[in-house]
Amino acid sequence: MHSSARCFRLDHVLRADDLLVLLEVARSGTLIGAAASLGMDHTTISRRISALEAAVGARVMIRSARGCELTELGRSLLAASETVEHAVGQVRTLAQPGGVSELSGLVRISAPDAFAAEFVGPAMARMVRTHPRVSVELISATRPMVQGHGADIEIGLGSSLPRWETVLLSEYRLGLYASSDYLGDHGSPATMAELTGHQLVYYVESLLRVPELDVFDRLFPGFEVRVGSTSVHAQLAATVAGAGIGLLPTYLADPQVSLRRVLRAEVDVSQRYIAGLAPRALRRPATTVMMQELRAEVRARQHELLGRGAPPG
Repeated sequence: MHSSARCFRLDHVLRADDLLVLLEVARSGTLIGAAASLGMDHTTISRRISALEAAVGARVMIRSARGCELTELGRSLLAASETVEHAVGQVRTLAQPGGVSELSGLVRISAPDAFAAEFVGPAMARMVRTHPRVSVELISATRPMVQGHGADIEIGLGSSLPRWETVLLSEYRLGLYASSDYLGDHGSPATMAELTGHQLVYYVESLLRVPELDVFDRLFPGFEVRVGSTSVHAQLAATVAGAGIGLLPTYLADPQVSLRRVLRAEVDVSQRYIAGLAPRALRRPATTVMMQELRAEVRARQHELLGRGAPPG
């Protein structure tokens, strides 16, 4: 009897590093995502989660084709998992020469494609130069903010995210732009009514998934998009090439020497970039520093976002 009970305890021992696996699955939302972050294969991650479930005597997550969702028990283990992660970090710090902490780990960011390329990219470069043991992954797509898809920082337009810590990064502006060649051939509209006959460049309305960008009908009732793309960079390229008058972010259009802004007073659309930070229990340690780099990049280039030309001073 005693032998059997002892055997059961040995076979179902609770391993602290299994809690780290649980924490990464919770952060990533999938076994494959957790495997990539931890440098394991997903079958090993699955076995570790199964071992944890055997040790605690119940399921800690529900697996489906869409990913992994923690059970109530799984969520209750996150605080202990964080404690283990913090303790491991302290041990690594003590092992460093002089006991100096070195930031490490992964940060995942999701952002609209134009903002990702123009602002997140430079901030990522600065992050990895300053902290060589940090890795940064960026998913760029112009889509609604979708919490729970493995991002530590999710950047989007408009409103805040429930249950996430939300930070206003910056306002930015959209305006109408056309190439000098296009205006030379078709004339420059002096009033909104004179847009009639011009080709307008913007998103494909039927595929636009971000409500905040669905402003075309309000601004230009009765007009239609003649050249549409789901990519703002393609819209920019088409406008530069003379396809028509594009409704573009000022930070993309103003640096283009061949573009001219038209109807500035009539069309000056204000939007907001916000950043949602994953709940603290799911936030990777390097996230806070990455967020500081993003905010520094935005502060330094606020004039571009607001379409105000060169920075003051």
